Amino acid sequence: MVLVAAAAIREGKPPASSSPGATASASLPAVLSDRGYLVSLAELRARAAAAAAGRQPDQSALADLLGWAETAVDTQPDPTEPLEIKGTTGPFVDDSATAYGLALAWGATGNPRYATAARAFVLAWTQRTRTLVGACPADGDCQTSLIVSRTAAGFVFAADLLVPSRVFTAADDAIFRDWLRTVILPAASERTNNWGDAGAFLRVVATDYLGDPAGFTAAIDAWRAQLDLVAADGHIPEEVRRGSAGLSYTVEALLYKLAVARIAERRGIDLWTYRGAGGATLHDAVELAARYQQDTSGWPWAGHVDQPTPGPGWELAYAHWPEPAIASILAPVRPLGWPGHSAIRWTTLTNGIPLGG
Repeated sequence: MVLVAAAAIREGKPPASSSPGATASASLPAVLSDRGYLVSLAELRARAAAAAAGRQPDQSALADLLGWAETAVDTQPDPTEPLEIKGTTGPFVDDSATAYGLALAWGATGNPRYATAARAFVLAWTQRTRTLVGACPADGDCQTSLIVSRTAAGFVFAADLLVPSRVFTAADDAIFRDWLRTVILPAASERTNNWGDAGAFLRVVATDYLGDPAGFTAAIDAWRAQLDLVAADGHIPEEVRRGSAGLSYTVEALLYKLAVARIAERRGIDLWTYRGAGGATLHDAVELAARYQQDTSGWPWAGHVDQPTPGPGWELAYAHWPEPAIASILAPVRPLGWPGHSAIRWTTLTNGIPLGG
C-alpha cells in the first residue's frame, strides 16, 4: 500500500481519507517544492495512505491529529503587539502549534478548510506582531527569546506545508519571510545551555526557509558547538547541574538537538555521527537519557531526579536508532500529538516507525 501511495504522490493524487469528516480534496495539487523539515508533504501523504490501510503507528497518530484539528479549525488566533512572553505558555506558543497542526491536517487530507485556517494563524501574527519585548539572545533573563526560539519554527513548518496548497499565496509568503527575517530570527537565543539548543534549532529552520546559506551554515556550526559541551559519557554538564530537574533539562536540550539532526539529514548533512570536542556523540547523550528516563535510580548528579513525561523527541531518536530502550519509552505514550511546549509536536505522525521493527 505504501508503494502504491508513493506512486500516487508522484502523480499529484491525494491519499485515501482515513477519517470521517476529513475527505481529501479531488483537486489536491502535486507537490511543487517538497524538502520538508521534520516531514515533507510527500511523506505525510504516504503516511496518510498507510493510515487508511490500517498501518500503525500512522493510523492512531492521524486519528489523533484529525480529532484535534476538527476542534482547532474553528478557533481564532490571538496575536499581540508588542509581544512579551514571561512564562512558558501563552498565545504565541499555542498559535504557532495550531498553525502547524492545521497545516499537517491539510497535508494529510487535502481538506482546504484546514489550509485556510492554518494560513489565518500564520498571517495574524506576521501582520500584527512587529515588536518583541524581552528578546535579548545572550541574556538568561529574556524569556521571550527562549520561547520564540522553542516555538516560532512551528510557523515555518506550517508555511512550508501550505505553499503547495495555493491557499498560501506568494504575497503571503513575502510578508512571512520579512517577519521571519526582521522580527523572529534576531531573537534566537545564543546561550550555551538548552536555550542555545532551542536558538540553534530556530536559526537552522529560519535560515533554511529564507534561503540564507551562510546563516544556515552558522546555525549548523552553533549546533556542533553545543554538542562540544556534552561530556564523553553523554551527560550535559549545564543541564545536570539543575538538581532534581536535571533529567528534564537534559531531555529538553536533546529535543532540539534531535530535531536539527533530522533537518540537517534532509539537507545532506550528517550530525548523527558528529563527535563533539568533549568526546560524545548525540547517540551517547540519548542513550544516557534513555537509561534514566526508564529508571531514575542511580542518577549521579543529585540525590533525587524527577522523571519527565516522555515527549516528542523520543520519536525522532527512535526513527534513527530503533533500540529497545527507546521503544519501551514510547510504547505507553503513543501517539504523541498536541501536548508540548515547542514547535516539535505530532512526531508519531511525522516520524514514527513501528515499534520492534
